[in-house]
Amino acid sequence: MASTHDVFLEGPHDESRHLVEQTLIEHGFTLSLASDGSTRAVRGTLASTLALRAFAGRTQLLTLGVQWFVDDRGRLVARVVHEAALSVLGGPVGLVRAQRAVGAVVRALEAVALARRAP
Repeated sequence: MASTHDVFLEGPHDESRHLVEQTLIEHGFTLSLASDGSTRAVRGTLASTLALRAFAGRTQLLTLGVQWFVDDRGRLVARVVHEAALSVLGGPVGLVRAQRAVGAVVRALEAVALARRAP
């Protein structure tokens, strides 16, 4: 089952998108552009996840999709989508680790959004 988190960013959209992408990179993700215009963020590898399972740590495969759109108030929305199916490969510990990692990324993105709000 996928978890979805929307982060609303005020200010110039290009700057906001850059800040979101920079935050993902700071959390260890490698970014690529998907054919639909979304951003794919990947951390870890399938090999380390399968070989080490609960002991994979930050090398556990974690994949996020970031969909971009503008809401009715003109804010850029970064929709962070995590498909938990691959997290199961890390076993119960890996699943919890993935949930915590996604939570940490979302909190960091919300902090970026909060910093961009007009005073």
